Amino acid sequence: MTTGTNADGELGYGAVAKALHWGMVVLIAAQFIVAWEMPEIEWGTEPERLINLHLSLGALLMLLVFFRIGWRLRHPAPPPLPGTPPWQRWAAGSTHLALYALLVVMSVTGWAASSARNWPISLFGAGTLPSLVPEGTKLGFKAGDLHADRLSWVLLGVIGIHVLAALYHHFVRRDLVLRRMLPWRSR
Repeated sequence: MTTGTNADGELGYGAVAKALHWGMVVLIAAQFIVAWEMPEIEWGTEPERLINLHLSLGALLMLLVFFRIGWRLRHPAPPPLPGTPPWQRWAAGSTHLALYALLVVMSVTGWAASSARNWPISLFGAGTLPSLVPEGTKLGFKAGDLHADRLSWVLLGVIGIHVLAALYHHFVRRDLVLRRMLPWRSR
């Protein structure tokens, strides 16, 4: 299954890749919704229900990102569709790489920010992650600022580009790019 064909022999993504993709879509959407509803984080803010939910979702998302990267390394993406210009192949690869990198950096900066505030991060109560930086560390607070004020907007922008490209392929080019990742059968 390393040739880019799924279990049915189609030139598309397999069930695991699709489940990881759409599961992460749901988790990322949930993260942004929870983040927008969370109280403003200031000096002395204590983690409450929404902050703890954001931390747990972030831990789950971080695990899935690393699992997905490992899966992708062992199960490459299907080959580009015939006739895809080289610049589109480059753009698609760059966008996917940016998404993976941003999700890793978002996870690490959120973890560092939580560690600097001495907020425990658990996966919905199942074990606690160790602190990434010592409590009160300036680096952790700067990571939190980067996490909330800059990287989240960059991530939204790259996600927007990704979605617009998929819609372009589906509605303008009328090719199989989007259908190869849909959770239902794409024939």
